[in-house]
Amino acid sequence: MKQIKQFLILALFVLSFIKITAANPNAPFNLRSFDKQNPIGTNDKPYFGWYVSDTDKNEIQSAYQIIVSSSLANLKADRGDVWDSKKTSSRKQNYIYLEKAALKAATAYYWKVRSWDKDGNVSAYSNPASFTTGLLNDKDWKAAQWIKRDSKDNDDFTYFRKKVSLPNKTIKKAIVYLSACHSYELYVNGQFVGKGFNNHYPQYSYYNAWDVTALLKKNTENLLACLTHWYGGGQGRAAASRGMILKTIIEYSDGTQTIIGSDKSWKQTQAAQWLLGQPQRGGEGVGRVESVDSRKSIAGWNTAKLDDSNWSSAVEIGAQPTAPWTGILPSDLTRVIEKEIKPKSIQNLGNGKYIIDLGKIYAGSFKINFKERFPEDTIKMLGGFALVDDGTVSPKFNQSTNLAFKYIPSGSNSVFNPNVYFGMRYLQVDNAPNELNQSNVSFISRHFELDSSRSSFETSNEMLNKTWELMKHTLILGAQEDFVDTPTREKGGFLLDSWSQAVPCMSVMYDRTMNMRTLNEFLESQDQYWPDGRLNAVYPNVDGGRDIPDFTQAYLLWVWDYYMQTSNIEFLKSNYSRLKKIADYVDAYKNESTGLIHQLKGGKGPYEFGIIDWPATMRYGYDMTADSRTVIDAYAYEDFNILSKIAEVVGNSADKALYAEKTEAVKKAINTNLINQDGVYIDGIHNDKSVSTHVSQHANILPYALNIVPETNKKQVIEEIKKQKMNIGMVCLRWLPESIGQADEGAHLVDLYTNPEWEGWAKTITKGATATWESWDADTTGQSMSHPWGAVGLLAMQNYILGIKALSPQHEKIQIKPLWFGDKLTYAKGIYPTDKGDVKADWNYTNNNYRLKITVPVNCTAKVYVPKCGKKGTAVKLDNREVAAVEEGNYLYLDNIGSGEHSFER
Repeated sequence: MKQIKQFLILALFVLSFIKITAANPNAPFNLRSFDKQNPIGTNDKPYFGWYVSDTDKNEIQSAYQIIVSSSLANLKADRGDVWDSKKTSSRKQNYIYLEKAALKAATAYYWKVRSWDKDGNVSAYSNPASFTTGLLNDKDWKAAQWIKRDSKDNDDFTYFRKKVSLPNKTIKKAIVYLSACHSYELYVNGQFVGKGFNNHYPQYSYYNAWDVTALLKKNTENLLACLTHWYGGGQGRAAASRGMILKTIIEYSDGTQTIIGSDKSWKQTQAAQWLLGQPQRGGEGVGRVESVDSRKSIAGWNTAKLDDSNWSSAVEIGAQPTAPWTGILPSDLTRVIEKEIKPKSIQNLGNGKYIIDLGKIYAGSFKINFKERFPEDTIKMLGGFALVDDGTVSPKFNQSTNLAFKYIPSGSNSVFNPNVYFGMRYLQVDNAPNELNQSNVSFISRHFELDSSRSSFETSNEMLNKTWELMKHTLILGAQEDFVDTPTREKGGFLLDSWSQAVPCMSVMYDRTMNMRTLNEFLESQDQYWPDGRLNAVYPNVDGGRDIPDFTQAYLLWVWDYYMQTSNIEFLKSNYSRLKKIADYVDAYKNESTGLIHQLKGGKGPYEFGIIDWPATMRYGYDMTADSRTVIDAYAYEDFNILSKIAEVVGNSADKALYAEKTEAVKKAINTNLINQDGVYIDGIHNDKSVSTHVSQHANILPYALNIVPETNKKQVIEEIKKQKMNIGMVCLRWLPESIGQADEGAHLVDLYTNPEWEGWAKTITKGATATWESWDADTTGQSMSHPWGAVGLLAMQNYILGIKALSPQHEKIQIKPLWFGDKLTYAKGIYPTDKGDVKADWNYTNNNYRLKITVPVNCTAKVYVPKCGKKGTAVKLDNREVAAVEEGNYLYLDNIGSGEHSFER
């Protein structure tokens, strides 16, 4: 009865703040289709998103109307000749898919949206937005052929070019559609257009679209030019086959077109400055040492004025589709962005030896201007991550990758700039022919187009701030062709590494595009290799089907993370059968006697039946002899739980009930078989039902974080977790701060991130880390010193220190609950991006007063908690008015807080 009265008082208070006559909402803004603003080269299944603009507090979007038109004129006239959603009652603001419309290839479409508020007031229509479809089917590539240079070079650098005279007509639009294996650089009339990377299997090869309207000239000769690089298979890179296909569609204002397609009329030649026969860089297949003789470079190769009469004709492979490119080429909207930065320092060690220090690890390539002094000399360089006592680059910390470079200057000013990127901090130049300084040395930093400005985090603890920056910077390093596990050693993603990066990339960098692409790729690995439902551990890859059981298990957790961020129901519907196969694969290894998962098939050697953690030192003694491993069983619980929830979302009530039953069954089996007499979890059980005696942190954090632990055991389990401090590696890292956060152990959570005496981020920072490591002992074991899976710790910082967490998909309902830290932390503030706008939280605790300021986006409601702060009663000041809150543990909460800025005080 007391709680009911408190809710009524709060409801009356909130109503008193609502205007009787609310203003109409403003027009929606920040329109996106395919999560991009006005994208080109899209597929024919567009989805739409926007932000709602409404100055009234406590507002929601009750409905929307989207109009899609074939012309701006139709759009301005409100004629949705392609699609009119009509007034649709919904709070969704993104992943609203176009319905029942057949779109044409290479065609621009225009759209706008308006929204209704909770009182039925309608906004004006938004400003127009657009998307332009790409080439949708094989027939759309007509007039273009796959071409190549007829070569057996294992490091194939090839120039392609085509001259074309354009008529004296105004160019309305010109788009290049291009696919090449493994990478390309596109130029038009000598101007750089963009780079593309395609490491996938050829049947899944992507293409990119580039708008080159501004670079073409009417009534004169124009040149399209492309440098391609094929270099065989490697870790995260399928061998595929050398080849390029290009189609340019130029539209004129009079309605006519010019089509330029790649064929045997194109000219090609070897880019001979890259010398052949170089050694492999290492066992991970990132290619060969780049040895460049700039004297062999072809000046002006990408300009029309070059005489290419002595170049050979391109070799036609065939029209799309042709082996091995047998699938329909899908559009790829991911883009790599590059930024030129300057070194932190350049140290002259004498006799032409220099050490260039970027200040922290970056992914990219150095750019150095050399002036020749000795024409016969090869300049030798070595990249690295650490220095030895004499100040030179340590060859020990190189991630088992040869980071050497060789360069011969051309005799005048020439620029060293390698084609293949790597992660590194230092570059040692052994015999520079001229002085190296800030004017002639730079670094081209590169990464997928993440937006680091979308989030922020600041607290009263400086080490905590440094830990945030360490992890946030590392996310940038790993966002390349996929979410790579290191920008030095691989050119593709491991599944669990990708998940560990991809989820914080959504909530920290507002990524959606790379998440969707990579999720789809791993499902393609199931199609290609695993009829039993497994997924590849790394994909694409050079060595075919290769799995790790708990990596496959983690995929469903990633899918649910993605759905909670985006509410992309279409992804769940279209992939439901594949997702179900994953849960069924796990269920197939249930032992009827124990109810647990025994010897989950997959993996080899140290990965067989589950990796648990990696490298082996990061298992901290986990009992790998167990036939049913607690970590695998906990993942099985969550796999069934998530599949049940997905079934509910897609409307499959039978599967919802079936997998909910499996969820409860394995939970009961875990708690029956895997808790010891001290009330904590052991590492596993054997087939003969004898139990492991080892109690690892791994075996306890997953059950706690995934809500498996019985109430009667929670105290013992969390005390065991705390006692072990940081006794896990990166594979299970997400679950340690998650379990501590769920247990409301704020002080211990801060210690996890800031105590330099414990294994963890703070200790690596004190050792000089500028990126997260592959393992906490990487400095002594030679593991990778730029490994982004350690950045998964960003999630708990957002969820429990800022306190922001999604309670429903697309953040329709959020929780804002910063933990109670006492004097351990006196303030924190930050920004968290969502599909509805930015959530902001700013709290401080001074002079025994707790204050929290929040900003809730329009169309979002919040459940907001403040700590009791050791005080009696339930009084909380909300926007300077005292109200009675609801007690929950050590906190008081107010529910259904609407949009706008609000303040809370205790």
